[in-house]
Amino acid sequence: MKIGIVKPIDGGILTSVASLAIVNRALICASLSDTETFIECNERPDDIYTTIKSLNARGAKIRYNGNGYEVIPIGIPETDRGFSAAAAAHGYAGQNNKGVYRLPGETAYRDINGLFFTLPIQNNDNKIITDGREEYSSSIQMTVDMLGTFGVKVERITRNDGGAEYIIAGNQKFRSPGTIKEEGDWTNSAFWLSAAAICGSGVICENLIRSSRQADKEIVSILERFGAITAYKGDSVAVRQSRLRSIRIDAAISPNIIPAVAVVASVSDGQSVIYNAERVGLGRSGMLNKINTTLSALGADIIENSDGLIIQGKPQLKGGTVSSQNDSRITMMAAIAACACEDPVAITTAESLSQTYPDFLTHFETLGGTISKK
Repeated sequence: MKIGIVKPIDGGILTSVASLAIVNRALICASLSDTETFIECNERPDDIYTTIKSLNARGAKIRYNGNGYEVIPIGIPETDRGFSAAAAAHGYAGQNNKGVYRLPGETAYRDINGLFFTLPIQNNDNKIITDGREEYSSSIQMTVDMLGTFGVKVERITRNDGGAEYIIAGNQKFRSPGTIKEEGDWTNSAFWLSAAAICGSGVICENLIRSSRQADKEIVSILERFGAITAYKGDSVAVRQSRLRSIRIDAAISPNIIPAVAVVASVSDGQSVIYNAERVGLGRSGMLNKINTTLSALGADIIENSDGLIIQGKPQLKGGTVSSQNDSRITMMAAIAACACEDPVAITTAESLSQTYPDFLTHFETLGGTISKK
């Protein structure tokens, strides 16, 4: 699918979609639980479907009823205590020595989830040690929080090297809380808030919890440092444009919002630097290159290096046709970049939006934008 941005967004009020990270964690816990669970969520992205497909293959019965997901759990027979449904959905790469698992702190967030879901149901107690500073530690804490919601306890002890020890007792039971309330997604909302910083009359995103464990709530602080005008009111966040200045951005704090942040940097006064990107895999995953090639094609002045991006701001970008490179975040990035472009923007393979945000185009129009589709 090819879309054209006929008119960029102007502004308005939007209810944030449900956090995919939280819904996915809830689905796994619910599948391991003692009884049925209902998870509030109005979205059906591919990201969630992939988790559901894996869990259903292990014996769960998960059904979408229009308002959320009904989960009938698998149940954990004694023969399955060494390998839970979560391990099938989230692989583990590490070493086990008599119940002690060691992971490098800088990559622990990728591998630790499978262990967190698997170890509590084993017969023996276990310990996970992360060596060195934990990158993206909020992702780890989100999992610990969800486990707690289902009655599973994980004790965390901070280490002097910046890592941690996680003590996980065996023979624990996942106990359903009945219903999991929806929490808004800071990651997807970051694109709307970033767009509001560079064009239009301002955007208010509702259903965003200020105290959330989601690392991508950092977007508000980043936009403030750029010079945008921001405000909280309850569980709503408002952003509107102002004169923007260059800043330095540590990608290790909230790597998922770097595509949105890069757009703002591309039209801010001076030179912005995004660093520590390799520490959280943005280089290895190809994300830095995707951001660079896409925004450069739209007229941005970007240099990609092994650690991140150097972006020299311009008053305005040019525009043009770009590919999503089969990545929903690149589609959203290019769409909001249209706010700062002199000429129209067209995006090919825009069907990638189904990965994480199927309603993005509808919400783009809710905020005053106009889109053509081919």
